[in-house]
Amino acid sequence: MDTIQQKPTTLMIADDHKLFAEGLSAILSEQPNFKIIGMASNGKEILHLLNTQTPDILILDLNMPVLDGEIAAEKIRQLFPSVKIMVLSMYYTATLAAKLEGIGVMAFIQKDTDAETLFKIISGLQNGEKYFQKIKSDVQPSSVFNDSDHFQKSHNLTAREMEILKLISDDYTSQQIAQKLFIALNTVDTHRKNMAQKLNVTGKAGLLKFALENKLR
Repeated sequence: MDTIQQKPTTLMIADDHKLFAEGLSAILSEQPNFKIIGMASNGKEILHLLNTQTPDILILDLNMPVLDGEIAAEKIRQLFPSVKIMVLSMYYTATLAAKLEGIGVMAFIQKDTDAETLFKIISGLQNGEKYFQKIKSDVQPSSVFNDSDHFQKSHNLTAREMEILKLISDDYTSQQIAQKLFIALNTVDTHRKNMAQKLNVTGKAGLLKFALENKLR
């Protein structure tokens, strides 16, 4: 009697860092129980991809150009509710974790998680388990994000935009912000333009003035 082979868990990856995405894809593809069926570099691309086929699990970066991970996750939960979402990010706070869990994300982990742990979390997700890393508190410059959730929502800013705004208030250049947050320079510039538009200010000087006036330093 033939042994019934277990169907591999299908995965998609959305991350604007090509090297990271390709490395992650290579590691996961080596596992017989995982199968990569698509990759995208921003939220808009992944939405298009999901219209053609849906994976069991989507591994989503939080900070991407065009459409960031937070907004993409909300749309995906509405349009493709069967897809389990795992957010993989450099930036992690308890406030953001709670927000993503509220959206319906099933796992939120940091990018420096080791491969074996990642495999276990993905397998757990497929079995309906959730995974949110335990951290003591938002000890980072989160006095900034510290449910200045009201501030963030009232200005329609994303968590990443709040983070960049704080760094701007600390006189970081776009290059320094890109290096600190491990994101592309053009991603920082895109965030700057979006923030300037949302806050109705002009350029870096306008963003810096806004940050200082709102005590983000």
